[in-house]
Amino acid sequence: MSKTLISFFPDPEPILQLSPEEIAWVILEIVKSWDAERARQNLAAHNFTSSEAAPYTRLRQEVMNVLMEGWAWLQRECLIVPRPGASGEFGILSRKAKEIKSRNEFEVYRRANLLSGMLHPSIERESKAAFLRGEYETAIFNAFKEVEVRVRKVGGFSANDLGVALMNDAFQVKVGPLTDKGIPESEQLGLRNLFSGAIGYYKNPGSHRHFPTDPVEVAETLFFASLLLRIVDRA
Repeated sequence: MSKTLISFFPDPEPILQLSPEEIAWVILEIVKSWDAERARQNLAAHNFTSSEAAPYTRLRQEVMNVLMEGWAWLQRECLIVPRPGASGEFGILSRKAKEIKSRNEFEVYRRANLLSGMLHPSIERESKAAFLRGEYETAIFNAFKEVEVRVRKVGGFSANDLGVALMNDAFQVKVGPLTDKGIPESEQLGLRNLFSGAIGYYKNPGSHRHFPTDPVEVAETLFFASLLLRIVDRA
C-alpha cells in the first residue's frame, strides 16, 4: 500500500520543524512504497510536492517548501537521479536509494557522506566505524587518542608521557621536538596551545561532558583531529 505524507503527519505543523535530511527520509519512504507506474508518472519534484501537500488545508505552501528542500537533498546525495531519456525534472531512484531498507541504513549512509574523503587515514581506521554506529563519544576519544599516540611516537617520548603535559613538551617554544622553529615564537606558542587545548578538551576523562551529539558537529571534530595529525606528519 502506498504511503502518503499526511499518513505520517496528519498535522502539517511538525513537518515545518524537519531538517532537509529528515524530510528526505520521509520522501524516500513514500516513493519506495509506489508501484512502477506511479513512480514513472510522479517521480518529479513539482508533481511530488504538489500531490503530497494537496490534502493539507493550511500551511500548504510551507509544506511544499519543506518537501522541496528534502527533494534537493536527495538529489545532492544521488539518491534521486535524472531519468535517462526523459525530459524535464523526472527522476528515478538510484541504486543506493534502492539498497536503503530502513531508517537506520539511511542514517548510516548520511553519516558516511559527512566524512567522505576528509579524514586522516589513522582516524578513519580508529574512529569511522564508531561514528557510523552513532557512538560519537568513542569516535572522538579514539581520534584524539590517535593524536596523542602519534605525537608521542614522532616526538620520541616514552609511554609515560601523556596528555596536556606531553603536548606542552612536544611543542615547547624554540626547543620542542615537534616545534616548527621556522615560524615566529608567538605562532609556536599558538601551535602548542592548539594541541594541548585539544587534548585537554576532548581526551581527558573529565571532558566527556564536552562530546557533541550532532553528527555534523562530530564530523567537524574528527576533521579537526585529522588536521592535528597532518601537522604532526609534517613535523
